[in-house]
Amino acid sequence: MQTVLLVIDLLLGGVLRRIRILLPVVVFLIFLAFDASALGLGRGIAFLPDLAFATVLFWMIRHPSIMPIPLVFLIGFWTDAMNGSHMGLSIIAYLTVFYMISSFRADVEGSGFMFHWGAAVTGIAAYFTIQWTFYSAYELAVTAPFQNMIRAGMTALVYPLVYLLNNALRSFLWRGALQLEDR
Repeated sequence: MQTVLLVIDLLLGGVLRRIRILLPVVVFLIFLAFDASALGLGRGIAFLPDLAFATVLFWMIRHPSIMPIPLVFLIGFWTDAMNGSHMGLSIIAYLTVFYMISSFRADVEGSGFMFHWGAAVTGIAAYFTIQWTFYSAYELAVTAPFQNMIRAGMTALVYPLVYLLNNALRSFLWRGALQLEDR
């Protein structure tokens, strides 16, 4: 992965490092474009993980200064628009997870991958629970939660791969020197 990014960086003449603050959003948009709902496959495919949310969750946990509240709001809006879901569902879910993750981010910071994964699983469960709750409230009937449960489980299982990809991207672009906030 490092080699591929290095070749791309050399070909682009160091452009990646100049726009590196935008790359988490670009990775999110790439994953969102390949989401089942955005491809027109419908929301009936429950076994596909939500890689776009997992990417945003990684950056929320690792460096919330890269994912500020206005950007999280826009990402939630964009997710609703791309998936064709009710406007505001993802916005509320993303913002709730952002505040929840920021409340225990200090405990996760500096700890190992397992603590990071535990925080991510908590955020994933909260995200899909909030989406299911608000969708049921919108429909004025309790909808079956199985699709959201399966999708949350698949997202939690695939999260280590998203973690590896984003961590490789972070270490390549910042070379371990990402200190955007006080410790």
